[in-house]
Amino acid sequence: MKALVVYYSFTGKTELVARAIAQTLNADIRKIEEVKKRRKPFVFLTGGYEAIRGKRSEIKEMDFNLDCDLVFLGTPVWAGRPTPAVNAFVSKADFRNKKVVLFFTMLGISGKATKILTDAIESKGGKVIDSFTIKTAGIEAEKIIERGNEIGRKYKEQYFGESS
Repeated sequence: MKALVVYYSFTGKTELVARAIAQTLNADIRKIEEVKKRRKPFVFLTGGYEAIRGKRSEIKEMDFNLDCDLVFLGTPVWAGRPTPAVNAFVSKADFRNKKVVLFFTMLGISGKATKILTDAIESKGGKVIDSFTIKTAGIEAEKIIERGNEIGRKYKEQYFGESS
């Protein structure tokens, strides 16, 4: 079984989790990047508003053909929803016959993020088999990486028949 980790990260915390999972599973990794750089003081106002509205941002060119069996898709949660960059990726990606694990990094609660992404992915022929959240507010980078490694080990054993 081949795995792929795809993620968007604004502050770098989702990237820490994504890289830990990819390293543990020896998986390929792809970063979703927005064309227009967001400015930090306004991201939670404008980004949160766009997330609530289900908007899609313009993202940089990338391969939307998911050449794998298992996809890990990671996003921060803004206003209880997935980021506009992840909305854009999901709208373009080919999820047919893919198993998907969603992961979220956040300050508080995930709100509607899981349902929104699950519905979007399953409408495109994918199957969300699991999801998890990692609260990152005030958490040291080492602890976030450790949590990503734990998650990677869980799936390595469960889906790849390997233990670390």
